[in-house]
Amino acid sequence: MKSRTGFKRPASSIPATTGLVAVISIPVLHYLWPDMPSVSDRDQTVLFALSVFGLMALSEFYFAKLHRLPGSGLVYRLRNFSDPTYIRDFQIKLVGLITSAALLALLYWSADLYRGDWYTPFFSLLADYWGLILGVVLAVVTSVHFMMRHPRDGMWHLGQVVLTMGRQSTKARGLKVYLLGLGVKGFFLPLMFCYLVYDWTFFQSRSLWDASGFPEVYEYLFRFSFFLDLTVVVIGYATATRLLISHIRWTETTVSGWLVCIICYSPFWQVLSRDYFNYVQDDFAWGAWLWNYPVAYTIWGSTILFFLGMYCLTAARMGLRFSNLTYRGLACDFPYNISKHPSYISKNISWWLVSIPFIAVDFWAGVANCIALLGVNAIYFLRAWHEERCLSQAPSYRAYQRYINENGLLARIKNSVSRSEPQTSEKVN
Repeated sequence: MKSRTGFKRPASSIPATTGLVAVISIPVLHYLWPDMPSVSDRDQTVLFALSVFGLMALSEFYFAKLHRLPGSGLVYRLRNFSDPTYIRDFQIKLVGLITSAALLALLYWSADLYRGDWYTPFFSLLADYWGLILGVVLAVVTSVHFMMRHPRDGMWHLGQVVLTMGRQSTKARGLKVYLLGLGVKGFFLPLMFCYLVYDWTFFQSRSLWDASGFPEVYEYLFRFSFFLDLTVVVIGYATATRLLISHIRWTETTVSGWLVCIICYSPFWQVLSRDYFNYVQDDFAWGAWLWNYPVAYTIWGSTILFFLGMYCLTAARMGLRFSNLTYRGLACDFPYNISKHPSYISKNISWWLVSIPFIAVDFWAGVANCIALLGVNAIYFLRAWHEERCLSQAPSYRAYQRYINENGLLARIKNSVSRSEPQTSEKVN
């Protein structure tokens, strides 16, 4: 598809079928999920996520022919398993894997945050199934290593650093990417998994079909939108591997890029939202404002759900390759043909609609609330700016930028408005 200026939209490297499978399978599987009173909510969450992951992965093999796509860096040669060089490098890589686990263990052990009850689902899972998890990780690392064209990746460089006491590989670019990617997964996976478990528990005692009116429908769908998003997010962080061409190509490397991202999440956001960006009035939001006006209540609530639905679609479209602070592939079609950042736009609009900061006890309180929420919007603008700078290392993303800047829905609206302004002034004159 070519634009009016001749820019052609690049092809998406992330199969669209994966996102479609996620959007369909998550609500359907959740609805059909059997009662399992003898299985904990934590384990049911894992089984549910694995079921969704299996369907997404199968769709990529069947519809997108994943095994035929370029970009994995893998070759299928059995002789690699007996090649002395591969075997020696694998031993070094195992040292890198052990070191990676030790670094994460040190982080989780030393930080008081992770010793709290809130993170119990994640760490109890590791404690109960560490043998199985270790076996899966070793199987994936082994199979990937002996199929790589160039097996000396970041994990290998980390092992080399340890074995040479820092005399080699410390300046390797692959090492930096690997360590930063390890940090991304180490920070986000426990957080998102625990959120997902708590959402699963919430929905165990609720059903959409028991709703007696729009307020209950809204409450259910509002929470379920985040459940859907979290399912995709957890799968994305947990299953990054070259076997599925979902590995991390590179990461955000700037301190400012990391800062504007992680401050939007626990535990940092709790402090910032309470002390600096508190735009929410206690016991007052859009529902209380419009409760006595059923038609307006339904329209307003439906609008919120629309933008939350758009937010969910952005995560689902990334599928197995969802991740903050990394580049793992390109999606150019819906909803990313609307704007480069449909997720941030829809999320920020929903916050204005939910919190209605402009409705306050007095005028100046409303102004203060709006300024606080504008501050949050500014943070997400900075996140978008840093993401574009990071992703622009890919030529395909730069081509996507050029295309969307001219042909995205928001760009077309802006261009239409700008073209109409001179015509209006001429008529007035």
